Amino acid sequence: MSAQFTSLHPYVSQRLLSLFETLAKKHARLEIKIRTQPSIPSDSTTITINGTTANTDLIQDLTILEEVLRMVLEIINSCLTHRLAHNPNLIYTLLYKKDIFQPFRTHSAFQDIVQNIDSVINFFSYKLEQKDQSQLGVSQVLTTIQQGTSEWPHDRLRKFPELKFKYVEEEQPEEFFIPYVWSVVCHSALLHWNAENIKLFSPHSGEQTTIIVC
Repeated sequence: MSAQFTSLHPYVSQRLLSLFETLAKKHARLEIKIRTQPSIPSDSTTITINGTTANTDLIQDLTILEEVLRMVLEIINSCLTHRLAHNPNLIYTLLYKKDIFQPFRTHSAFQDIVQNIDSVINFFSYKLEQKDQSQLGVSQVLTTIQQGTSEWPHDRLRKFPELKFKYVEEEQPEEFFIPYVWSVVCHSALLHWNAENIKLFSPHSGEQTTIIVC
């Protein structure tokens, strides 16, 4: 869908960049935690990353977080690659929030795609620098961005594979869905159920559900 984004609303653009900023802050905190964690007991599972011994749970959290960060960057990049001229509000927000990409410009997992985003930021920053700064309000900035899109060289951005996200179903989804559906029926239907005969799930809503497949 990101390759088809058109006229993203300012709020949507801001929320997209705010999402990345929130994830980036969490990423920074997790990296600090890994580097500064106390000595780990010998019976804990550990691995070494960048010369630092860390608990595998923390490394797994960091890996997952980096995958999500990469996905958000790919969405932004896809929009810029295919629909840059149609999304001045996204460009405006990128210029306003450009500092959030600083930690990722030299990070091996993000460097390639951040270079694309930086190309857009640098191009439009230069366009704005040529204007009288004392006269630049929001509307003037957007006008400059819209004018700049007509001069944007289409071959400047590095091409990445088209984004495709695939839903992967569990091997045995019925083990979750059948008890869940029956629990909804049991608690929602205006019928009397004999709790002693219920085997698929816990009939008591206050208790943690334990699935017993007959």
